[in-house]
Amino acid sequence: MSARDRVLAILDSPSRETFLIAVGHRLGISARDIFTDADPRRFAQAQACNEIMISIWSQLWATKESRGSGYPDPEFLSALLSKADAGDARTHLRHALESALRAVHEAGTTDGS
Repeated sequence: MSARDRVLAILDSPSRETFLIAVGHRLGISARDIFTDADPRRFAQAQACNEIMISIWSQLWATKESRGSGYPDPEFLSALLSKADAGDARTHLRHALESALRAVHEAGTTDGS
């Protein structure tokens, strides 16, 4: 199963909320690490991580309010990738997604394999 398929499966499972929180948390750590680097070229990456986190928190909020708001699950990952690409932060997004997938899988809250 591809990473995209795993993400979509988790977004459609009871682990949705846990997964979104984990991805946002990992991106926050990435952004913090970027800001501690004095290289001004990395500002775009931190800005992209911030934009991705806003989308994740909005998606989580939509989950709490009603599943009809927010991005449709198949479009959500594409939106995150687009934001990551705008700031050359795809590596940070990939790390956050993979880490969140592992965390959810290890917690045993979904099959996610």
